[in-house]
Amino acid sequence: MRPLFICFLTILLFVETQAQNRDTLVNVSNEIKALVSKLDSCSNDKNKDCLNIANTIVKKGEKEGVPYLDYLYFKKAYYFWKRNMLDSTLFYSKLAIENPHPVERQRSDIDAHNLAASVYYHKGNLDKTVEVYIALSRLLEDGGNPLHLGYLYSNIGILLGTTNNNDQQIAYSLKSYKLLKENNDTRYIATVASNLGFGHYYKRDTLEAINWAKKAYELSNLSNDMVAKTQSKLVLSYLENDLDLALDYVVEAVKYADSLGDKTHQTNAYNRYADVLHQMGQGEKAFNYAAQAVDLASAIGDNTTLRRASKTAGIIAYELAKKEKAADFYNTYIVLNDSISNIEKTKEINEIYTKFETEKKEKQLAEQALKIQKQRANLLYAILGGILLAVILGGIVLYSRKAQKLKLKQLQQEKENAILSSFILGEERERKRISHELHDGVAAMIGAAKMTLESIPHLAKEKQKEHYKKVQQILESTHTEVRYIAHNLLPTVLEKEGLIKATMHFAEEINKTKLVFIEVVDSTNNTQKLSPQLELMLFRVIQELVNNIIKHSEAQNAKIIFSNKGSHLKIEITDDGIGYDDQNTSGKQGLYSISKRLKSIGGNFVIRRKTQGGTEAMIELNSKM
Repeated sequence: MRPLFICFLTILLFVETQAQNRDTLVNVSNEIKALVSKLDSCSNDKNKDCLNIANTIVKKGEKEGVPYLDYLYFKKAYYFWKRNMLDSTLFYSKLAIENPHPVERQRSDIDAHNLAASVYYHKGNLDKTVEVYIALSRLLEDGGNPLHLGYLYSNIGILLGTTNNNDQQIAYSLKSYKLLKENNDTRYIATVASNLGFGHYYKRDTLEAINWAKKAYELSNLSNDMVAKTQSKLVLSYLENDLDLALDYVVEAVKYADSLGDKTHQTNAYNRYADVLHQMGQGEKAFNYAAQAVDLASAIGDNTTLRRASKTAGIIAYELAKKEKAADFYNTYIVLNDSISNIEKTKEINEIYTKFETEKKEKQLAEQALKIQKQRANLLYAILGGILLAVILGGIVLYSRKAQKLKLKQLQQEKENAILSSFILGEERERKRISHELHDGVAAMIGAAKMTLESIPHLAKEKQKEHYKKVQQILESTHTEVRYIAHNLLPTVLEKEGLIKATMHFAEEINKTKLVFIEVVDSTNNTQKLSPQLELMLFRVIQELVNNIIKHSEAQNAKIIFSNKGSHLKIEITDDGIGYDDQNTSGKQGLYSISKRLKSIGGNFVIRRKTQGGTEAMIELNSKM
């Protein structure tokens, strides 16, 4: 997972104002208004305990059954937020969302969504943050404040960027920049421009990264946006090959971060400063800033930045022969690497985004169906107006209905193709990212084990056993991760020799395990020319079917037969197991996914029990697609 160098626009940038001015929007009783005013005044003094006031407000509203319970729940959630009590903030934010005011303009749902997103982000739950943001974007896109929508687009783009989805991050950031520019924003537009600089930096588009970084710096001078100044100088520092110039840029970034007084930006600036100083041979000074970066990240609970800073500090400490400190830093890095670089978390965020895009397509389908229903109603009115008019209008409507149904069918096909593309691209992106993790994750773990071993002779005897155990745990984690990554990387034989050779290689690997013996038969005339995407999809389908045989069939032998007739490719997969039982739900989600993938490209998939025992699965498709 990519570190969050780039800056979130303040999630509560308008909740602060809304929390103080909501009284003018919500019709509350004078007694409640006085209590809310008292709570607001008390909340601003963090040394005061205002919980009794908050409880009194909520209990009174619940007892009286007032329609503005969402506002009262939000007020209590906001009090807990000011006290950094995240779980309580989340609980009452959800209550506010679940109990909306019957009058839309008096609702507190936008504020409550922002509070919930803030809590999830601070707790490191990025997939939940995306989920809440998407729900909030629907509210704002339906006539909401365009500036607030612009801020939200920027944050969604940043979160999608953590999954290495650079194109979508840049697309959302550009939408944000356009909205802010159209609405004359001067407060955050420079920050969005600096985020675009980082986005293009991650995409390895150096020219665009430099252009946006310079534009961000120019805009920040107009608004005195210290965040944008810090980030623009950091971008230029990362892109500069000349160490002296890189040092000049990062020195300015440190100056702006210190002036801003924000620990998150200070952490990023100090970490980069330490890295440049280390490359220039200034080890002690580099270690000082690296250690400060670790302390700051730990203080604010930012595990993503703490992971990077710990790795940098560990490298520098090791080269300065501070081996015990190096071991401690690397152990912190390893622990955080296990929790932050979780592949499933990345998949979950991408799945939420794919679900959001699919729901948009489903909304278009529903609108098309509604148009057809309206046209049917118009047909009835036309018939009452006269036979001649009915015939004329009937012909028009019938033609229009046919066109609409055709469009509806096209939209359905586009939806299925979008899902298929998301499957294929998602799988490829995941495997490329795993290759990246092999370098950053496994190499770092091995380095940590090495340094921990080297530090053992310098430790007291009572600590040596503890460090040996740490080494064992690190090596066990490394072994597990290597096996997992190795089994999921993109097969090179598929790229070089095609589907059939890749299947034979896959079968050989399975046969070595002695779980089942698989025979691959090539009865084609070698005339099929399949696209790389289609070959990859068919290979994944074959893998899934073979895995089902191993898990569920109790078979000893299986056979995969490739054949063709004209332009049609046929793949038969059979086994001598207990036979396919369509009453058994185990694995049916995978079979449904296979059927939908093949159907979306005009293919066919059938699976049934053989009369002689065992299971037979058949795949057919036109190889000239």
